[in-house]
Amino acid sequence: MTGPERFRWFREDRCDRCGICFSECPVLRLPQEEARRDIEALIAGDTEHSKAFRYCTTCNLCDALCPQDADPYELLLQRFHEDGQRRGLPPIARMVLPTEPGNLWSGVRCLMGPGERSLLDRWRLALGRPHEEVLLTGFYANLVPYLGQATVLDPLRPHIAGSEGLWGCGGDTNKMGLLDHTEQVVPLLRRVFAEMGVRKVWCFMSAEAAMLTEVLPRRYGARFDVEVSTLDEWLLGRLQRGEIRVTAPQTRRVAVHDHCMARYLDGRLHDTVRGVVRACGGELVEMQHCRERALCCGWAATIPTLYGPGSDSPRRSLTYMLASLRRRLDEAHAAGAEAIVAGCPACYLFLNLAAVVGGDRLEILHPIELVERAAGGDPVRRARQRAADVLAVAAQLLLEGDRGGGRFVPAPIDPEALIEPRPTTPEESRRLRRWSAVLRAALLRRGPARAALTRGLRRSSDLYGLLMRLRMGARGARETR
Repeated sequence: MTGPERFRWFREDRCDRCGICFSECPVLRLPQEEARRDIEALIAGDTEHSKAFRYCTTCNLCDALCPQDADPYELLLQRFHEDGQRRGLPPIARMVLPTEPGNLWSGVRCLMGPGERSLLDRWRLALGRPHEEVLLTGFYANLVPYLGQATVLDPLRPHIAGSEGLWGCGGDTNKMGLLDHTEQVVPLLRRVFAEMGVRKVWCFMSAEAAMLTEVLPRRYGARFDVEVSTLDEWLLGRLQRGEIRVTAPQTRRVAVHDHCMARYLDGRLHDTVRGVVRACGGELVEMQHCRERALCCGWAATIPTLYGPGSDSPRRSLTYMLASLRRRLDEAHAAGAEAIVAGCPACYLFLNLAAVVGGDRLEILHPIELVERAAGGDPVRRARQRAADVLAVAAQLLLEGDRGGGRFVPAPIDPEALIEPRPTTPEESRRLRRWSAVLRAALLRRGPARAALTRGLRRSSDLYGLLMRLRMGARGARETR
């Protein structure tokens, strides 16, 4: 059978099995012959013998590396999709699906104060009102709504709208291989944009701008009659025009974490965030893996742990994530950085989690916080507390057992319904508050408890990182140190 008959997007007829996609991947770095065998195994559907299937962090660089434009990343997504359809997803996947019990959004929301919950309610209600221009808050931005209180956002404040019910424009479902669900997001977005009369969308999450302008049109045939740009570009434009005055230059050594979706949009987001840092007075330093070859923050690195052997172990997901996150912090330290700026709210939140867990003093900032400081303001800083809250949601799943059942297939997305996250029950909320209080006390205050917890989690992530390097083979072990 030819490629178009066997695969949804992967172009088998163009693939010459050269292995460059996996030999040049900054995560895998497989020896050439092994990389060739790996792509052959994936094409044949033999995921058991594919290291790419087990360790891909879904960064999509392999598409850019492929000299034949065969789209190997889409082959991986198809194999994730098939495994999930055949076996279902493990309980830990419920965290990233807002319709499921134990999801991040409802769990974190019950730990927020009334001010942040009020912001989320206001943003959701705004989706039902006419707006020609909108700042779309996005999936993970709704875990850190305090960022929306910055004064530098005042001109956009009347236009802020968003809900988890838009599914992050399909970003997470696509990366997870939930291809049917991503397809179902398209009519939902069209309906909401049409009812609001939207003509211009500023995306709080630049990953969602990439979904709206590239992934959904190219892979799913979607077209949206809206102009799309990113909040980072809006900030940079105002800085360059002098509409935001820098009165308190942030003269520090700053590394930029380039998130995986920044490889879309012609890579212009790499320069955009660096432009914001320079305009705010920062001294740029570059991590070993940066720009188009940047490594995943660690959050998306958990995706392969949902599939194949070992996918019933949620601890594997957590340790793989922590090992990947630690590697990013280590690279920032090696570059001499005093702070990391992460434009993606998910990367921002989870890099802060890594800093909390590791007892690391490196400051992780969102561009909004950097600009607010440079403009002489005092941004609300809750990232480390919020990271402890996210860990509380994970801890409840890990240590109290899954209360929503075993493996599952997510329910379809209804394009006519703007869902709210499945709420926590009163008992779940009480347990989450207890977990949050314990973790905040252990991780955010100095003392024996914090030292012991930090040491244990660091050793766990170090051990997993070592095992991963050994499994990659000789070349991979050298490259991932």
